[in-house]
Amino acid sequence: MPQKLSRISPPSEIFEDSTKSSMAEKVLLILETIAQSEFPLTLEAISTSNGLAKPTAFRLLNTLVAQGFIERDPNGRRFQPSAKLRLIGINILSVDSIRSQRVAVMRRLVEEIGETCNFNILDGNKVMYLDRVETSAPIRLHIDVGTRVPLHCTASGKLFLSGMTDLQVRSSLGNEPFQRHTQKTLTSYEGLFRELEKIRIDGYALDESEFLDGFIGIAVPITNLKNKTFATITAHGPAPRIQLNPIDFYVAPLKQAADDIQNTLSESNV
Repeated sequence: MPQKLSRISPPSEIFEDSTKSSMAEKVLLILETIAQSEFPLTLEAISTSNGLAKPTAFRLLNTLVAQGFIERDPNGRRFQPSAKLRLIGINILSVDSIRSQRVAVMRRLVEEIGETCNFNILDGNKVMYLDRVETSAPIRLHIDVGTRVPLHCTASGKLFLSGMTDLQVRSSLGNEPFQRHTQKTLTSYEGLFRELEKIRIDGYALDESEFLDGFIGIAVPITNLKNKTFATITAHGPAPRIQLNPIDFYVAPLKQAADDIQNTLSESNV
């Protein structure tokens, strides 16, 4: 008579590891969903897009809020990336192997157009200069890496705003009039919304002495696979020198550099 096999129960640690792995995956999916969204998301939107039950999503969201990775919007009903999560993204973009490729592209760009170029990201309701390659020209604008500048009066800032809805723009800028930096600064939503519509059509943004008198900035977007602008590349220079050339003299090389930087990030799986 064959011997009867006894049932063997796997150690409880296996179930615990499996549960932890599954939970970690859900947390990462939620973070990815929030980080890639152009606007704060509701609990329902997050749970639906990730196939999670609302109680599970709510519990994980509260954990992420408690740990400082995400935050609630001013109304408390939607979730958005926190400064801590944005800093993680900045640190990834600052990894030496990624940064060196980006700077190499920017150096070639500066040699071609003869003006200082910056790589910029959106940091809350400001633009942050993350990388910079300066021209050798005697007259140039110097802004330290890490400097944060306004959205409404800089080329990169207006480019980021052009990718937002009117409601998101108002949420980012608050009440008008906006702070005036020069006589050419746009200080009302009426003028700004007209400018943003033009940027959407043109595919680039200009700052013509709106932030600093006598200087012009030209920005183009760097987009991800969802065609969302996550960074910009900008050329800055004195207005008299910039105006010696037609705008496409700068825009075409800037767009090529943006494509090259995007390709280096794609190859690095960023």
